[in-house]
Amino acid sequence: MRFHDSEDYRSSDRMQLLHNGPSLSREEGRLIFREMVRAEAKNGNLSNTRRKRLIQYAAALQLTPLDASRIVSEVCFELAVHDPLQPPVLYRMVEAAATPQRWPAWARALVAMIASMLVFHLVVRLVRL
Repeated sequence: MRFHDSEDYRSSDRMQLLHNGPSLSREEGRLIFREMVRAEAKNGNLSNTRRKRLIQYAAALQLTPLDASRIVSEVCFELAVHDPLQPPVLYRMVEAAATPQRWPAWARALVAMIASMLVFHLVVRLVRL
């Protein structure tokens, strides 16, 4: 048996509630922690530090680290299955590059004048030959 599952861990100071109100049942603590993790996970992927802080806070809800890490994994898996993935950054970059940008009127006029001058000079050279 691991220390987290032993009675010594459950009766230690680490497992004491942070408030003096009525104590929560084990199932209520799990439900509260599950919703807390779901709210954190909706803000983005859970980094290791956020995951560790959540698991540390679970001790205040009388959950073992093993239960807390299991709940965190379950919630992350549920959100990954049910929520569609955001398109990757590369896709958004390609999409932005694919949209045509309008040149200012003066730039379009300048390109048209240069092209017409080149065509004129080519026609003059061809006529002289």
